[in-house]
Amino acid sequence: MTQPRISRTEWRWVAVFAGLVMLVTCIPYWLAWGQNSRPFSGFFFGIEDGHSYLGKMRLGARGELDFTLFYTPEAHEAEPLVFLPYILPGWIVGRFFDSSDPALTPTLIGVFHLMRILFGALMIAVIYAFAARFLDHVNQRRLALVVAVFGGGLPLLQLALLRDTTPLEMYTPEAFSWLILLGIPHLALARSALLGGLLFLIDAQNQERWIGRALLAALCWIVTGLAVPFYLAILYCIVGAWGLASLVRTRRFPSVLFVRAFVACGLTLPLFFYYAVAFTQNQAFAIWSAQNNLPSPSLLEYLFAYGLLGVLAFVAFFRLRREMEPRFMLLVGWLAAVPFLVYLPINVQRRMSEAVLIPLAILAALTLERLRRGLRITAFIVLCSSSGLLLAFAFLFADDPQGAPPVSPLSVELDAFNWLSANAEPGAVIMTAVDTGNALPAYVDLRVFMGHGPETLFWPEKTSLLEAFYRSTLSDEEILELARHPCAAEFECVGPLRYVFYGPAEQRLAGRATPPRWMERLDATLIYSAVDILDGRVQIYEISAPPG
Repeated sequence: MTQPRISRTEWRWVAVFAGLVMLVTCIPYWLAWGQNSRPFSGFFFGIEDGHSYLGKMRLGARGELDFTLFYTPEAHEAEPLVFLPYILPGWIVGRFFDSSDPALTPTLIGVFHLMRILFGALMIAVIYAFAARFLDHVNQRRLALVVAVFGGGLPLLQLALLRDTTPLEMYTPEAFSWLILLGIPHLALARSALLGGLLFLIDAQNQERWIGRALLAALCWIVTGLAVPFYLAILYCIVGAWGLASLVRTRRFPSVLFVRAFVACGLTLPLFFYYAVAFTQNQAFAIWSAQNNLPSPSLLEYLFAYGLLGVLAFVAFFRLRREMEPRFMLLVGWLAAVPFLVYLPINVQRRMSEAVLIPLAILAALTLERLRRGLRITAFIVLCSSSGLLLAFAFLFADDPQGAPPVSPLSVELDAFNWLSANAEPGAVIMTAVDTGNALPAYVDLRVFMGHGPETLFWPEKTSLLEAFYRSTLSDEEILELARHPCAAEFECVGPLRYVFYGPAEQRLAGRATPPRWMERLDATLIYSAVDILDGRVQIYEISAPPG
């Protein structure tokens, strides 16, 4: 059946809806920036990843288009085509700002949020277009879009019954949409391109001149891979599940789908194999990938997340199962595959739920439209409670940044970062506490000893070393060896330890008033010192050459 076109009136509604949604997501950020009590780094959640995104933009700003792990001192080969959605915008900004300019990072934060708004609006528009391929009526499409944007699980009920758990929608952006819209632009771009490619492949099914649509699908999916390489594997699983569902439904091999999908997916395989080689043959990238552990929660937690939506979707499927058109086999196959995909024996299990909310929302909209008005409103309130809860947290943190998690460096630390950016040797290794090391690459072109779980190689071993260093429990020889070779034994280092940061976080680690042993043993030179009445003292030491 040929789908009705999306009218201009519909697109105007979608544009207004997308604009309002993205405006709402901006309000807590504006409020936080308006607070004068503490600088705001631009992130309410995923702070560690947020700083890493800014660090990747700084790579581009200083003219580097190939990605290297700046959260670790191990020397390794840079890889192109990794994190381009951040490196390329950073490169553009870098044509107007020097890397030592204190205005660079605030500008990058602004560009980050511009990307968030634009890619978020694009994602909303593509979701609507995708829903329109399956839903004939405007009201159904709008219902599906609202559920796909705001929908979630039953977080309050889960928190009441399973007190030691965290609702999936609070920490897994792939599972829903609201976290993506609030703060993860590259995932919004990846989802838009993933769904856009599926749209083109759907259109190619009923066209004799289908090759152009297949090429457009491949182009979309190449963008998906450039944004999030792992999503290519998810894409192949979705298309495979679509084909399997079609085979079961018709009891015939879906040759038309196979040929068109083979062309579209085949054109993405070189990029997929490139990433597969990069993340297995590049030793540093292989370790980074192995440390990126994202296991799925229990089945019960998934039921709290998707139970209500799943019931609504199943009712629609059960009602339409005998007359369901072939196009719906994509949704059915996708939904049938995800429960198995999220428990595959891989280290990124919960990422396999990427965009599963979309087919759930489309089928759920068919059921919601048939409900009585009061029941429909109740269902909407329950489904949207997760996004409302997340937004409430954002407003709470915006109103009281001091009561929020550490959303930015302290003022005294930020001043120290700006000084380092202007005076430190770019690319040198600096020792900091973990929180300081996480934020520092967003402001300074230095390599930290550690600062980001997956992107700091050998994280567990370095954690104990860092704590022992600041607590002065290392022997003199161990201090000297760490300064000479601040990385794993099997790697060469980008250089010896050059700077030591000693601010509030590091002083809490030291836990003593007397000078730490490393100051004397390394003959460290104090090159920067500043005191803030509220924040405390920051000192930076330089190690010209480790003794011995």
